[in-house]
Amino acid sequence: MKRLFFIALLIIPFGIVSNAQIKFGAKVGMTSTSIKVNEIISIDDQADFDELVVKGENAKVGIQAGIFTRITIAKLYVQPELLFTSTGGEVEVTSLLGGSEVESEIREQKFRQIDFPIMLGYKFGPARIQAGPVGTIILSSDPSLDGFMNMEYKEEFNGATWGYQVGVGLDIFKKITIDVKYEGNLSKLADGVTVGGETRSFDSRNSQLVASLGFFF
Repeated sequence: MKRLFFIALLIIPFGIVSNAQIKFGAKVGMTSTSIKVNEIISIDDQADFDELVVKGENAKVGIQAGIFTRITIAKLYVQPELLFTSTGGEVEVTSLLGGSEVESEIREQKFRQIDFPIMLGYKFGPARIQAGPVGTIILSSDPSLDGFMNMEYKEEFNGATWGYQVGVGLDIFKKITIDVKYEGNLSKLADGVTVGGETRSFDSRNSQLVASLGFFF
């Protein structure tokens, strides 16, 4: 009986893999990214102002492109993706002195990054629903505080973050795939801001809408 049990454990995974449908493809898309931040940064060594207030403002449109694999078993599928994303958003930076506004400016923050979502989905006809984790590696960035009031700032971004995606999709003619997804962040994007050699706490997170068009090879 034990021998039959172990044989079954060996056979079942091979049976599942043999029934799986594996496809490869490429996709391009557009993102609409918002920076979620509402922080007050104390400045101890600056005579012109003593606080910075940083708030998230308008979303910005970015681009995304990469490759993906879809492994389908019956109506369920797993879809790992590897994507390059150029994205960003706007924040409002306001300097305060004694509680009074000194200067306010809308500034743009840009990122170039690698995203690797792993989507788990269910198919019903040509339509799909999906959700899964997404990891992000920041390749380079243009911080929003750089150059503000001619001050030297250094925003400390985390090299890698984790988030999640949920969305819907549609497959057309077995060759074209369309996805619309929402992405939220589970970890901080910015870990702090260094001013005059001292690091202040700073919590910044991104959320975005992603619309993409893919083609199976």
